[in-house]
Amino acid sequence: MTIVAAVFIALTIIMGGLFVYEYSTNTHESQNYNTLNASYAKQQSSVVLNDAYAHWDYIAIENASLLEPQYLNNATLHWIGGPLSGTHAGIQNINATWNKFFGLWSSVWYYTVSPPAVSVSGNLALVTSQNQFVLTPVANTTQVQYLNVSYVLHYMGVNGNWSITNETWHIVGAGFVSQSQQSALSNYAGNLAFSHWNNIAIENNTTVMQQYASNATLNWMGGPLNGTYSGTSEINATWNRFFGLWSAVWFYAESPPSVTVGGNVANVSANVQFVVQSSTNASQFKYINVTYNILYYNMGFSMAKGLPNYMIYSEIFKITGAGSLSSL
Repeated sequence: MTIVAAVFIALTIIMGGLFVYEYSTNTHESQNYNTLNASYAKQQSSVVLNDAYAHWDYIAIENASLLEPQYLNNATLHWIGGPLSGTHAGIQNINATWNKFFGLWSSVWYYTVSPPAVSVSGNLALVTSQNQFVLTPVANTTQVQYLNVSYVLHYMGVNGNWSITNETWHIVGAGFVSQSQQSALSNYAGNLAFSHWNNIAIENNTTVMQQYASNATLNWMGGPLNGTYSGTSEINATWNRFFGLWSAVWFYAESPPSVTVGGNVANVSANVQFVVQSSTNASQFKYINVTYNILYYNMGFSMAKGLPNYMIYSEIFKITGAGSLSSL
């Protein structure tokens, strides 16, 4: 029995040792595997990030031929914001979209606001980044503008290469870069106001109404049209009543309008004189002195024009004087 017990103890020690050895070996192999896997993922993250930077470089040099091989044939480009907004599926549609974009801008530069985030899981990878593109429009190469883009790139590993399967270009901000562009923006708002007054003078209700936002307000102070008119339907009816009073209208700005621009708003103020001819008595001419104020609101950046889409949000037509003229 003593011999049997000794043999049993010896076998137990041996088996225990084998178990410890096997456990230790497996743990070591598992650690090696995890280390290798992490090292591979880190290496592939660098590869994917380099591919993303190359993608943005090709956009900056406006080369659709270099962009095309980066996509799978069935890839999808989601463009959010601006005239190219939409979902563009397939390499042909994606190419066409990039060519439209390149047709808008004579020069393109880009910056990443912060280092892009990259994750890799098996044969899938994800890149997210906040990019700023600085551009000069083809229509006016003296302007410098920016587009802030929230960027997402989905990659798939195929035959040892990473290819784009899904891309999101989300415009989250746009505008002018330098202070000199602020002057250009002021001139633009001033030109819109002169166009508005000219459309009133030629009594063209269609072009007058094109500048109004759907929720605009017209405050008419003085005269038979005195009142506050909200929405395009009421404003349209008011201008029709005004045009019904006069067979001809002329306008004069007594001095250059004052224009202020800030954020999404442009405000134009001016003293305007309207000379009008009565619709019931062609020999009767009158003058109407008006303190005019137009508040424009940016309804969205127009990349096609390279300018904000300013619409009239609030308008004040304040009559400060009126009378008859003996002759025009």
